[in-house]
Amino acid sequence: MKFRLALSAALIAAMGLGISACSMSPPKIWPFYKKPKPAPEVVHEVDLANPDGSAANYPQYWKRNTLVIDLSGVSGTGSVAARLPADTTWPVRVAVRVRPGSVEQLEVVGEQRSVLSVSREGVEPIDLELANSVYRKSTGALYITWGAMPQFAEAPVAPDPGFVSPTEVPKSSSEPAPESAAGAGEIISPTDASRSQPSPPPGT
Repeated sequence: MKFRLALSAALIAAMGLGISACSMSPPKIWPFYKKPKPAPEVVHEVDLANPDGSAANYPQYWKRNTLVIDLSGVSGTGSVAARLPADTTWPVRVAVRVRPGSVEQLEVVGEQRSVLSVSREGVEPIDLELANSVYRKSTGALYITWGAMPQFAEAPVAPDPGFVSPTEVPKSSSEPAPESAAGAGEIISPTDASRSQPSPPPGT
């Protein structure tokens, strides 16, 4: 009887150890073990500078053939300049990594100006790829600014000379406008009334 009790206790202890082992991460020898994704390798392809000229420390990664400048840690407003080192050219694709909700817009100025909106939904960083027209292979620098939504609103375009909006009331000409006829509720003096009314024919 004691032997059976001891054997049962040993089996229960073994089952407990098996359950605790299953709750831990699976061994690497198991067939369904998935190797964790390696962290991206930090590179230094462009020189980053703060507005005061000091060196900026933002990570840079290669994502296939796209150079990603990681700004996922920024918030509020700020700016950074990405300068091309001597005797180098920009890659085919350049992207800026941001975190949703940390900033609302990005402004990138190079050969052209581009304003990119940042989604507020989600928690994972997103990569915003720059248009090819913003930079060329030999563009000296890209100036990246981040901030709130109204900060980078497009400037209003001045209308061409002589343009008249369809909703605008036309301006009065130099000739005086004809007087309108008297309304039903307008009071007319007897003198004016006699002048305006024709005389009745004789015999009436």
